[in-house]
Amino acid sequence: MEENFLFGFWKGRRFDRRNDASGALPDGFPLEEAREFNRGNPLTSIISSAGFLIFSGAEALPLVLFAYYDNVRRMSCGRCTPCRAGSILICEALKAAVLGRGCTVNWEEVRTLARQMELTSLCGIGASTTAALIGAIDHFLDDLKTTEPLGDPAALAAEKRYASAATAPCIEACPANVNVPRYIDYIRDGRPQLAEGVLLERYPLVGTCGRVCVRPCEKACARRFVEAPVAIKDLKRFAADHAGAPVSHLFAPEASLGLDEKKVAVVGAGPAGITCAYHLLQMGHAVDVFDMEEEAGGMARWGIPAYRLPRRELAGETDVVRALGGHYIFGKKLGRDFSVDSLLRDGYSAVFLGIGCALGQYLNLPDEDPSAEGYLKGLDFLLEIEHSQKNPGGPAPLHGDVVVIGCGNVAMDCCRTARRLLKSGRVIVAYRRIEASAPADPEEIKAARAEGVEFEFLSAPKRIIVEDGRVVGIELVRMYQTEPDASGRRGVKPIAGSEFVIPCSTVIASIGQKMDASVFSPEDGIRLSRWNTIETKADYTTSRKGVFAGGDAAVGAQTLILAMAHGEGAARSIDAYLRSGEPAFFPRKRLSRIIRKADLLGQCRPEKSFPHAERFEVPMLDARGRIEETPWKEVEFGMTDSDGWKESKRCMRCYRLIGVTTRDPIPGAEPTGEDTLPL
Repeated sequence: MEENFLFGFWKGRRFDRRNDASGALPDGFPLEEAREFNRGNPLTSIISSAGFLIFSGAEALPLVLFAYYDNVRRMSCGRCTPCRAGSILICEALKAAVLGRGCTVNWEEVRTLARQMELTSLCGIGASTTAALIGAIDHFLDDLKTTEPLGDPAALAAEKRYASAATAPCIEACPANVNVPRYIDYIRDGRPQLAEGVLLERYPLVGTCGRVCVRPCEKACARRFVEAPVAIKDLKRFAADHAGAPVSHLFAPEASLGLDEKKVAVVGAGPAGITCAYHLLQMGHAVDVFDMEEEAGGMARWGIPAYRLPRRELAGETDVVRALGGHYIFGKKLGRDFSVDSLLRDGYSAVFLGIGCALGQYLNLPDEDPSAEGYLKGLDFLLEIEHSQKNPGGPAPLHGDVVVIGCGNVAMDCCRTARRLLKSGRVIVAYRRIEASAPADPEEIKAARAEGVEFEFLSAPKRIIVEDGRVVGIELVRMYQTEPDASGRRGVKPIAGSEFVIPCSTVIASIGQKMDASVFSPEDGIRLSRWNTIETKADYTTSRKGVFAGGDAAVGAQTLILAMAHGEGAARSIDAYLRSGEPAFFPRKRLSRIIRKADLLGQCRPEKSFPHAERFEVPMLDARGRIEETPWKEVEFGMTDSDGWKESKRCMRCYRLIGVTTRDPIPGAEPTGEDTLPL
């Protein structure tokens, strides 16, 4: 794309190849990304907090800038005068230029206005969006001083040749691209219902996610450079807890009217399947959701213990499928009661596979006996406990020491559940790496410790000791970290002669999960990857026409938030397939790739000082109470109104806005140019 780059201002430098094709090229922007935005449709410009770049085929500079700053105007929250008034005045100046009156604009005053926005705005919308305009005034003023009309100022957006995204580190880190600062804004304004509404644009399991999300957004939060990340997950729960009604009650019966005759079968009532059904029903498609269990929720229902996720909370959100006119068909298992092929032959126009990874794994140690009493797979252990909760006597107690192998989130659920069932003995977690390398949420490790769980890090299993058909111990070996390899990652190796034995009556293997591939037959035509997952394309299509897949079944055991993001994306692909037969295109996904490759966020360190404000600490039941007195009661308390308001004020609203124009219309783009489709 080098030959098509014309001019621009990028990261503080001016570039102009219009009269000299051998001129310098912009650093820090991968020009190959401009070759195609979507198939056969090149970029003609890009504008961001780094500046702007213009490629061949672009509209005149004032028109491109107007499309961007009109978005700035609409995105301005209006709380501070510099951005509220400044964005309007900038748009008026650019509109005058588009209409051929650029010579009448006092561009020096516009520059002063933009500079004031940059220095004094209270959030990133005003503070980070002025670089392109200032660069254009400083270096390409003649392009702004127009004397001929350039066209309709709103044409680029109306023709769907302009797409933009308001983003921030937290938004890009979230697999669902939830607009985190926006829902935090609503909480700060005392409007939790609207905060929940922002989340409901993406998925229905708001309170569920607010309790069990692994918080990738918080790891990216720029507030960590001040003192600590904003408690984003807890604010999400606050929105759900204070919205006033369960999600399923927010949809009136008339919402289920007008479903079309093209029915979609969703297989799996977990987070991916429920979210897919939720969006398809709102798009007007009839949906049946199949699940082998008797209740909805998938692994959120059967794999996450009630002390982390109350069943009533989950049920109030999974019922949204019925509220929207969909149907659950429980007790039916793929591969036993029906097949992918039979669903398509029985009249379903499309199928979504959200079957998850429900098979645990043994340790596969030398001479191990999977049938030994007391040797369990982590998921099987959790599923058995959940099913036994319905029995009159509840789950059976455990006696003797319990050793959990692994240190992921499932391992934490296993060890904390075992601790609640233990009548005598200890619960010990053994993990072959150091604690900092553990995939579990650090808060879960902290909670497990508070409940009395012990940890043996840098310890790997070597042999399960079995006598008379039952587990009596496990042999482990101490490990040490090797020097970092080329990627910077440290390996681990055993220390010769460091073997030791932990006598125990139960060993729980929690080293990962996999999909049950036996549910497919050759007639289904579903191709699997070498990782034993369903092979999918970027639009969630599979090798069988009309069949889509997402969540753990497509990418391996991951997270609830990623599964829900896949559910929404698959729903949009299915909708495109049912309406036109054409593959779906996701402008937001494409913009995220540009943001990442061009490093348009970087570390997003705050450029001005913020007063120190302590992060909200989640109050919990005391450790003794949660183990001995009410073991299945929810451990964490939510935020009070005061807590929510104080924590919401810690958000620095560090938005960045990216906008692109293209030669041809962009499939899936909004007429306003602002696109919010998920990954």
